[in-house]
Amino acid sequence: MLDLLYMVKRNQMTQLIFIVALMITALSGTLDAKSNEDFSFWGAVQGQGSWSTQEPMSQWQWWMEAQGRFANDVSRLGQSLVRPGMGYALNQQVSVWLGYAWVMTDPKGRDETNEHRIWQQLIWKKQTLLGNVMTRTRLEQRLLDNGNDTGWRFRQFIKYTHPVYSDHIYLSVWDEVFVNINSTDWGAHSGFGQNRIFAGFGFFLDQQQHFRFELGYINQFVENRRRNDLLNHIVSASLFIRY
Repeated sequence: MLDLLYMVKRNQMTQLIFIVALMITALSGTLDAKSNEDFSFWGAVQGQGSWSTQEPMSQWQWWMEAQGRFANDVSRLGQSLVRPGMGYALNQQVSVWLGYAWVMTDPKGRDETNEHRIWQQLIWKKQTLLGNVMTRTRLEQRLLDNGNDTGWRFRQFIKYTHPVYSDHIYLSVWDEVFVNINSTDWGAHSGFGQNRIFAGFGFFLDQQQHFRFELGYINQFVENRRRNDLLNHIVSASLFIRY
């Protein structure tokens, strides 16, 4: 019986990996001919937890995130991001958030920009027999120092994780789509902006599962109406801290 369950679980994993690989291959093949390509490395540390273990403060949560993104074939730091926030857990599955982000972007051959964002998001998560599902719906108001307009952007994120052989190793697959709600004087155009799809593995680093590390590949497609679109191949390494 255990051997049968193991075979079923292994077949499910094989199917998931095949589907993700097929999606990435199809996306790359479709966009290759008309897109510039780059190879990047993104490193991130994200912390999240409750302010207290006692009611009612246990429902109030904090969020802190920092990222460094190395572009142009990993030759230079192209973008830095710091994103703090506060949230409130409505129940075990749903939480709402409000926060701020500072983003420094230094594209090759163009001027460096500093961006300030206010963001709101709703997170929903669910444990299933086949794995864990999490969705994040985020709205951003973006202000850049090279323009006067406020850009509104909608982001929809969905993630699926599935244990692999043990509770401490898991497959991680996610996708996030970005849609600009309005056009701005600093270059944003209303409509579809970009899509990111990720496939990789996660590793819990402690028995209590407060620390986990995810390593994998992101395929990022960015639509650019003034230049060629960008197809970015990214090695992603992220440390998540949860309390």
